[in-house]
Amino acid sequence: EMNLVMAHAGRGFWYDRAFFLAKLHANVYLELSGLPPSKLMTYFPELDRITGKVIFGSDWPGMPWIRRNMEAIAALPLPAEGIERILGGNAARLLGL
Repeated sequence: EMNLVMAHAGRGFWYDRAFFLAKLHANVYLELSGLPPSKLMTYFPELDRITGKVIFGSDWPGMPWIRRNMEAIAALPLPAEGIERILGGNAARLLGL
């Protein structure tokens, strides 16, 4: 079975659908590049339910605010284990690292 990573977590109109698909299917993941961390809990009020399916992304290496975004995600009201998954654990597992 192939894994599917939804870039930009579905973006805009598709946030609800992307969340539902990630929750429903074991092989569907949400990638967060391009989303402001300060809005994540608004876009995904139940983010704590799928922290094992969410992947931090920078979009491309030239982004000047990567560290700031990582720090903002680390400050979200989520369990520490969920933050660790989002900031690297999920990607490592998915890529077999």
